[in-house]
Amino acid sequence: MRYFFKILIVQLMLVSPLSAQNKQLIYGLDEVPQNLMLNPGGVPQGRAFIGIPALSGIHLNVGSSGFSLYDLAASDGRLPSERISALISDLNDKDFITLTQQLELISVGWRKDEKTFYTAGLYQEFDFITYFPKDWATLAWYGNADYLDYPFKFDHISARADLLSVFHVGINKKIDRKWNVGGRLKIYNGILSGSSLNNSGSFTTRLADGDSQNIYAQDLNNAYVSAQTSGLSRFEGNFTSSDITSSILFGGDLGLGIDLGATYQYDDAWRFSASILDLGAIVHASDVKTYQASGDYVLEGIELDFPDLSQGQNAPPYYAIFENEVEAAVPIDTLYSAYTQWRPIKLNASAAYGFGPTAPGSVACNCSGKGDPYKLESEVGVQFYAIKRPKAVQTALTFFYVRRLLRNLTLKSTWTMDALSYTNIGLAVVGDLGPINVYLAGDHLLRYPNLAKARGASVQFGINVKLERR
Repeated sequence: MRYFFKILIVQLMLVSPLSAQNKQLIYGLDEVPQNLMLNPGGVPQGRAFIGIPALSGIHLNVGSSGFSLYDLAASDGRLPSERISALISDLNDKDFITLTQQLELISVGWRKDEKTFYTAGLYQEFDFITYFPKDWATLAWYGNADYLDYPFKFDHISARADLLSVFHVGINKKIDRKWNVGGRLKIYNGILSGSSLNNSGSFTTRLADGDSQNIYAQDLNNAYVSAQTSGLSRFEGNFTSSDITSSILFGGDLGLGIDLGATYQYDDAWRFSASILDLGAIVHASDVKTYQASGDYVLEGIELDFPDLSQGQNAPPYYAIFENEVEAAVPIDTLYSAYTQWRPIKLNASAAYGFGPTAPGSVACNCSGKGDPYKLESEVGVQFYAIKRPKAVQTALTFFYVRRLLRNLTLKSTWTMDALSYTNIGLAVVGDLGPINVYLAGDHLLRYPNLAKARGASVQFGINVKLERR
């Protein structure tokens, strides 16, 4: 039984103030080589690019769909207990907390000919999401005295965390003046993984039967709770830098995936694009442990022979007896068999309309409709994003404006509506200093004066060396 409660405690501890993996500020920006990671069917620029190792792509994204740090610690005259009670009341089991971090270690791209462009590289990623365990937070905070006959549901416990590295190679092909298509093969290397998903059943406190000597009874009904882990032993003991290197370089569990994308240039003004990312899975086979508890149980009291404490006798071990009885009724299994875990699939789609004069430095011409389209100075559009998460598909809708101010300076501003906020304003700046390409992007800008009120924050940064066509 102790493992059963350990599973619950660990999941409750995960709920601490830490958005999805949407990179709306970079998607569709041909001036940034990392755009091809979001759409392998984008429009690559130049002859080649080389990312500065560990600096070409840095991405950090944190958020909560239901509350901010300000909600927990605001100086509004309420007691902390009152604020916590209000949050528990307002949140539901679909509210989530998430943290995503990515770091490009190697990133290169090169042109074979006018129609073919290759990319390759290696990046590291950490992705975490936990849903708010509404029922169990209520039970922990209020107790069960006021919740008789209420089934506290185990499916409110849902969390997943993955640390992995990804080797990838891609190809982008220009079909004609209108179409660019592309694909990417990924080899996943799972370093660390932990999840508790698809739990079911409930825990109910009720009045005991009339012939019972007890007031209350507790029922476990069709309970099933599990926690899957892989790679935990890698981080035990003396964990050195060489261990980190070996873990990143095929030291974990392997998997395969693909990215697909396309861009359609209808005319000089209208452009449409779409991509689907991470169609794949990882087979967790090394250092695997799955803790699993399932069954039914009814407790209407425990018969105890109370000692005479005045004679120095010890109190009866009530909780030990309770634990032993529940363990006998609800077995705890530890499994060591391999399991397969699908990656969170992501979808991007956008429509953009260009207008104004030709962008500064643009060398493309339509050449009676036979050449490349013009790159126009300004662009407006809309982008849709979706990611499959354990409990639901999370979506975002972004409206954007791109302005190419100078030959080597591009700005992109965005307004995004998602589960975190309906007023997420972002800004990306891209500049070329000779062959050096630098970009910086951040969103939730309206909350920067007081980040404690923000339900999310995201930043992206990168430095590349770009080689123009001869």
